[in-house]
Amino acid sequence: MSYKLILIEKSHIGLIYFHNKLLNIVMEHNVYKLNDIYLGRISTVLPSLDAAFVILNPLSKNGFISFDHPKDKNRAKITKSNRNILVQIIREPVGSKGPSVSYEINMIGKYINLFPIPEFATTIRKNHLELEKEYVRAISNLLVSPRVNKINIKAEIMYANINFLIKEVKILKSRWKKILDKFNRFSKPTLVSKRKSFFNKVLEDYSFISFDFIVVDSYQVAMKLKSTLTKIKRFPIEKNIIIEFHHTHSDLIKYYLIDIVLSEIMKPRVNLSKGGYIIIEKTEALTTIDVNSGSFTNLHSSRQTSLWVNCSAAYEIIRQIRLRNIGGIIIIDFIDSTNQSDQIKLLHYLNKLTKKDYVKCSIIQMSELGVVEMTRTRYGQSVYDAFSKKCKSCNGLGFHTLNLNRSKPTPSHLILSSISRFNRKIHKNS
Repeated sequence: MSYKLILIEKSHIGLIYFHNKLLNIVMEHNVYKLNDIYLGRISTVLPSLDAAFVILNPLSKNGFISFDHPKDKNRAKITKSNRNILVQIIREPVGSKGPSVSYEINMIGKYINLFPIPEFATTIRKNHLELEKEYVRAISNLLVSPRVNKINIKAEIMYANINFLIKEVKILKSRWKKILDKFNRFSKPTLVSKRKSFFNKVLEDYSFISFDFIVVDSYQVAMKLKSTLTKIKRFPIEKNIIIEFHHTHSDLIKYYLIDIVLSEIMKPRVNLSKGGYIIIEKTEALTTIDVNSGSFTNLHSSRQTSLWVNCSAAYEIIRQIRLRNIGGIIIIDFIDSTNQSDQIKLLHYLNKLTKKDYVKCSIIQMSELGVVEMTRTRYGQSVYDAFSKKCKSCNGLGFHTLNLNRSKPTPSHLILSSISRFNRKIHKNS
């Protein structure tokens, strides 16, 4: 079996394996899910930041909205406090921060994204060949009335049936009408449109993978999954997908040792397959990764050793970044190499590895100290956000601070205490 998918619907966790090796972990926030649409209420306007906080759920964190369209005629009305606003989740909560939201609503389909508010529509993706552009333009004109709605067409549309596309646009428009109806009926912040089930999200996001084996945490989910796979007709008819279910999610977790797998992923130290190791440390601002050769000395020269360990570490670093879903600024401290040719080889290899990531990665530069700076687009939650919380003992510092009143007295403490007692004695006698 090549690809295996383990879905824990109750906990919103999915694990993808390739030849029994963990390839990716899929996670989703329990409250705020990507692309959900809310009726929100602006609570605080921040004029200096050209942004505002929006109440989405009274029992959870407020959303943060940035107004990126200063020329928008309706902007003045939108930015008033206590005003209701229709927003969409564009980034899940990270750490102590709430979700990021946008009032540029995007109705997402399999082949088409519908922008019901025309002024917020983006242009068609420019990843089509010249010969395909006319076909894409003809389809867009056929599906959408000019100046009423705009659409963003995905590359996969070239292989879609035109009748299916027409049906999809009708479904998206119908969803938009229902959302507007709820917006007009409700007055308090509430969820007005949510994404499909978690397994639907995983199947859509990883439609490029043909799974051979899928495991779920209940019989009901297994039946829904089977029905969904039949409807989407993405897999060949002759391909038999094995669907296995467990009676409870705890049974599934115990059987596949999911808790141990996640515990290993959270550890800062990762050993490389043939020697050396890397240390991954996540902070609020950025993620630092340190490469160490350890006791690896199998090659003839230090230069060969450095290049080999660095390339081995680069492969594992990209894998760990993907598994942990680390986003933002990433600083990698490779083993020092003064040879410019080796540095270029390492950068080329690292860049080649980043191209395989489904999330956009950009290598900024390698400094004179051999430190590589790169960025990765934040997409959803990282394993740190999903499976950890701030330690109550150290308050997130990572170490305990000594209490000087209770710590073991040092010679300096004893001297100061003696001087203090001597001064008090003199003051009393005088």
